[in-house]
Amino acid sequence: MDADSASGSGFQSVTKDAATVSSFKTFISFEDDRKPSDVSSQLFKSSDSLSSVIKRENSASTSSRSALRVDSRSSELKLVARSSNIQTNNSMLSDLTINKLNTKAMGLVGRECEVEVLKTCYERMMQEEKKSAPCDQSLSTNSLIQSKVHKELVFINGYSGVGKSSLAKTLEKEISSRKDGIYVEGKCDFNASNEPYSGIASAFGEMCKMILKRQDQSNKDANGSLSFGARLSAALGPSANLLLASFIPELQDILPSFSVSSGGEQYDFEVVQKRVKYAFRVLMRALNAEFSPIVLVLDDLQWADESSLEVMDFLISDVQNPNALMIVGCYRSNEVDDQCLLFKKVQSLLRKQDRFNFHITDISVGTCDIDGVNKMIMALMSIDDEDRTRGLAEICFKRTDGNPFFLIEFMQMLQDVGLISYNLGLLKWIWDEDRIADATMSADNVVDLLRVRMRKMPANVQLLLQYAACLGSSFSASTLDLIWREQSVMSAEYNAGIIAELLALVVSSNLVEARGEDEYQWVHDKVQEAALSLSDIVTPEFQFQIGTALYHSLDANDLEKHLFDVVDLINKGQVSNRPEFARLNLKAAEKAKKISAFRSAAKYAANGIGFLPIDKWTTHRSLTLALYTIGSEVELALGHGEAAEIYSNEVLNRKECTAMEAFPLKMAKGLKMCTVDLKFRETIKMDLDLLKELGVNLLWSQATTPLQAITTFIRTIKMAKKAPAPKDIFEKLGTMKDPKHRAAMLLLTRLGYACYRTEDIFMNILSTCKTVELTLKYGICDVSSTGFARLGAGAVIVQQDYETAAYCAEVALAMQKASRSSREAETFYMALTYCIPWYRPFQHCLAYAADGYASGMRTGDTVFAMWNLYIHQVWLPYAMGKRLGPILEHSPKLLSQMEELSQPEQASSLKMCLQMIFNLVTSPLSKDSHKLEGDIFSAEAFTCTGAVDMAAIQLCQGELLVFYDIEAAAKRAIKDGDKFAKLSPGSFHILFETFHRAIALFATARRTRKRKYRSTANKLTKRIEGWVRSGNPNVSHYHKALLAEQAALNKKYDLAEDNYKNAIALAARSGHMHHAALINERYAEFLLEERSDEHESKYRLDEAIRFYEEWGAFGKVEALRKQL
Repeated sequence: MDADSASGSGFQSVTKDAATVSSFKTFISFEDDRKPSDVSSQLFKSSDSLSSVIKRENSASTSSRSALRVDSRSSELKLVARSSNIQTNNSMLSDLTINKLNTKAMGLVGRECEVEVLKTCYERMMQEEKKSAPCDQSLSTNSLIQSKVHKELVFINGYSGVGKSSLAKTLEKEISSRKDGIYVEGKCDFNASNEPYSGIASAFGEMCKMILKRQDQSNKDANGSLSFGARLSAALGPSANLLLASFIPELQDILPSFSVSSGGEQYDFEVVQKRVKYAFRVLMRALNAEFSPIVLVLDDLQWADESSLEVMDFLISDVQNPNALMIVGCYRSNEVDDQCLLFKKVQSLLRKQDRFNFHITDISVGTCDIDGVNKMIMALMSIDDEDRTRGLAEICFKRTDGNPFFLIEFMQMLQDVGLISYNLGLLKWIWDEDRIADATMSADNVVDLLRVRMRKMPANVQLLLQYAACLGSSFSASTLDLIWREQSVMSAEYNAGIIAELLALVVSSNLVEARGEDEYQWVHDKVQEAALSLSDIVTPEFQFQIGTALYHSLDANDLEKHLFDVVDLINKGQVSNRPEFARLNLKAAEKAKKISAFRSAAKYAANGIGFLPIDKWTTHRSLTLALYTIGSEVELALGHGEAAEIYSNEVLNRKECTAMEAFPLKMAKGLKMCTVDLKFRETIKMDLDLLKELGVNLLWSQATTPLQAITTFIRTIKMAKKAPAPKDIFEKLGTMKDPKHRAAMLLLTRLGYACYRTEDIFMNILSTCKTVELTLKYGICDVSSTGFARLGAGAVIVQQDYETAAYCAEVALAMQKASRSSREAETFYMALTYCIPWYRPFQHCLAYAADGYASGMRTGDTVFAMWNLYIHQVWLPYAMGKRLGPILEHSPKLLSQMEELSQPEQASSLKMCLQMIFNLVTSPLSKDSHKLEGDIFSAEAFTCTGAVDMAAIQLCQGELLVFYDIEAAAKRAIKDGDKFAKLSPGSFHILFETFHRAIALFATARRTRKRKYRSTANKLTKRIEGWVRSGNPNVSHYHKALLAEQAALNKKYDLAEDNYKNAIALAARSGHMHHAALINERYAEFLLEERSDEHESKYRLDEAIRFYEEWGAFGKVEALRKQL
């Protein structure tokens, strides 16, 4: 295979040679009581059927397998062993290694092209990292958008046994040469394909073990600095700590102890899924910041669950991780078609690789040709003469089709039966090619070969293999020991070291490989498959017995680690009336729901109900209620309305069902109505009814609600002003204890959202006020901070009460700091958009926007995460007069992230803003630069869907007119008045939008001398003067500039000049380059028209151009130069 064909970007291989398409068909059989030398006289010809051969082999090996016997008279599995323990004193001959096939020396023969392609991908990743400017390697996120990333995604495809995993493993040598690099492997298990995140979690688990080992060594020299575990914990945050540790148990060994407030029940299942994905992303960023590069290999990707594939996508497309990351996915090409999850995911990744700056490479691995097979045989037998092994290679090639794994098994069998052997007298391998050719024939697959080899092993080794196979693709010696101890009724006394002896044998037989001191894994999934089919003992009852043994033997921590495995084994049994297993299934369902594994959670809920007795509602009421409740919730999350209804009705139709017992079911039902069905008015009615059941009455009528809302709002403001100081709020109020009150708070939050979507302002006010009142009366809960932030916004919008807004915002932030909640992102957004900029500098708001974005992604609130990021990356820098170039540079990635997270409203607003900035930055090619039209966005072609769209267009169009056609801006200001303020009441954008309107009105008033422009400009000036008096730190230069315009209009020229100079100085000192430019431009016009000072006017115009250039508004610069 040449390099070009191996590295194509497509998912499907274009060509496969015939050897790859055909399957391995080799089988060799012999009688147990025959000597190896007699095998040639007892050949099985091709006319024999494979089934008869296997049947004969099974019969022949009965004596060696007689250690296994199932006593049908007992429900317990009885194991009888007549074979002796593994002998520790082996003979000298068996201790030799010269007479054994050297499988470790075989390496990757004939894969030079594939290795080179893989190495090229690795080197490209490392070269890009070297080119990049140094970046902050701390665990905290200091830059929300990085322009350079270093990601490689490689897919290695081919048939089973062709060496895909071995090819990926060649990268381990590259990584080992780097002190801080990590190479780690994870495996997707066919038996765990319904277990969410199983494949990706196994890889992260291995990474944690590796890091822990390194930290143990490096911490010996630590001098009291913050440990890696502490830094990692801080980067993840408490909620992600708990979330990730629940299915990456190894993470708990790295993280310090932590505790997390429950923060209320999470009913939004889509949010839960987003939280998990983002938690993985943050974990990778944190690990990658400490260890770079990281190479993550995921084997058997064709069996990956959907969740693992989503996380893989989320990791490789993370533009905020600036460190070197390579993900290698191996999959069987013959088991992936265009309907497969993997195929669809890779097609999606191919479409987004350019936008998210990662490379995709696809390597197809075929079987080996005769020369390759010959080289492998030479390596196995340590022979240098290729001519000597050529004939054997030709036979092996025909029998194995050039498949490396099948070849090893075939050669191992040839040695086992004596068809190849090492002559200690001659010190060389000997064989008879004719005898081998005659003694071998075709078989269906390599599993048959492996099964034959296993049946030649001692009986208790076979038993161990079957136990291990039931535990999955990997297992621990300690777990096997527990099962062995529970199930064993050996004739001899229990030998504490027998598991170690048996494992040593299977490791030396190349069936299992060690992964650590206690951990093992199968060398290939075909080996596990062979072990499972080794005898008819592996029945559902057998697996149930193993699960039961583990349940009774494991301690609480280990049972939690292996919960899904144990429950899956127990659920194989056909038993009923076992409440302890029902409780165990409930525990598994709750854990699965927590990590958004809704299919698995539904399965565990159904199985748990199956274990309950007939009189379950009488004897085990709380357990039954919990199982039916979680069953309804997760079925609803899966979109299975009928199944959810069956569970729900079982609970709701019972007369003794209380309001709080029914609440989770009704809450989940309402969530679907609100977020899936989008029936907002029906949601409002349902929530009001539920609130009434909980003792919270909110009247709802078109006649009384407006008056009720205003009076309630005034009363709540007064209550809030009497509340404790922000720094004491948590200590004074405490936490909300009563479940009814907490439930009411959740309902009020959802009610507020439904009211927002229906533009029911007054009911929205009522829900906000009730949230604050319940907090002040009963304590703080998960949504209290959002309620105070909304009340602060209302204080600005309704009463222009900036003092109360400041108090409410500070209280909300204090609550947030004391108790991190799932509503953080919304709280930050409300506070920084409607409250904080009215009393603090814009610069201070950046940190809140960054925190709001990070917390939103961490908690799964992507709606407010994107609004916070939009403000952080675009509008705050614009309002502060930061350079426009970086805003444009970062925005495409921001837009991609919004589209990735399905946030169309934010994406539309961003496109409008980008078009506005683009028109300012680029040279005007036509007279339409003042219009919000272009390739990015067209206002004429866009259809507004709500107030958010209308407000964004109004704002962006107005900004272009101020800088390109100030008279048109004034006319628009007269026509539209406070249209933007009405569309987006209370937002900080009103500050600079009002200033720009006033500037345009004064400029036009001076040119036209029309009273309407002058009077409107004066009104806006008074408004801004009021903001100055209230202590707003962002508007001082606005006020001075407008006073200058006002004085110029009143012919108070000296006063005007003083105010112009002061305004310019204030703007320049605070970094508002755009306003320093605009005020200089206005000053230049004043000097020319009112003072007739051409020289000074020219200087001021040059200053305006200088500031515009520094701002990056080169389109505006060109327009000014044309005036000159």
